Amino acid sequence: MKDVSTSRPLRDISLAVTLLTAIPLPARWPADERPDVAGYFPLAGALLGSLGYVLLVGASRMGVPGGARASLESVLLAALLVTAWAMLTRMLHWDALADVADAYWGAHEPSRRLEIASDPYVGAFGVAGIALVALLQVAALSLLIANSSLPAVVVAVVMARYAAVFGSWLGSPAKQTGLGAAVAGRPHLASAAAAVLVLLATLTLSWTAGPGPFAAATVCLLVALGVPHVLASRFGGITGDVLGASILLTETAALVILAWVW
Repeated sequence: MKDVSTSRPLRDISLAVTLLTAIPLPARWPADERPDVAGYFPLAGALLGSLGYVLLVGASRMGVPGGARASLESVLLAALLVTAWAMLTRMLHWDALADVADAYWGAHEPSRRLEIASDPYVGAFGVAGIALVALLQVAALSLLIANSSLPAVVVAVVMARYAAVFGSWLGSPAKQTGLGAAVAGRPHLASAAAAVLVLLATLTLSWTAGPGPFAAATVCLLVALGVPHVLASRFGGITGDVLGASILLTETAALVILAWVW
């Protein structure tokens, strides 16, 4: 008989990665239980952040200049990296941001906000939200690239996924169906340990750059704790859109903070 206790963490890791990225892993959502996937979301962030780091290091070795100010080359690289991340996440977080922006400012009642977030249309708030966030990400990334602060890219992407971790662990679903309801709940030991280990590794990476970057990474973690709470309070709980928007907003804030300090 197959040992479920040993296979479950591997299954949940695969589910977490396939939920947050376009990486094709063999994973099937079980019908008889709630997979404990939230604690493994930072692993998906580590994959995306490491890939971005490798791409930027490769570009720098091909002769892309650094320096104290953001060059046109670094701006282009930043735009390409933001595009690559969007494609690797199937643009789910960007879609969630558009839905949440439209709903957040488009209604006053949580029930009506849920309706707006669920419709297939994108309004002015959603378009503006996407444009502003993309602009901030490209600007912050270009500064990090120009200053050769490439490890900060990994830190920002990983810390952003803790927004979905905290939202899932500490929040309650706004409705009984959907991704928010599917991932919400208290963690098991394996996923909690994975989240803690990835967090310690990320904070250690920031500490190697100095006390300033370490303090900035800690602030990013606090942002990850607060953003999903603020959004969920307007929707009556967490939803898949709330979690996706929380990731993207936290990632943007983290990139800006780290670009300022690192």
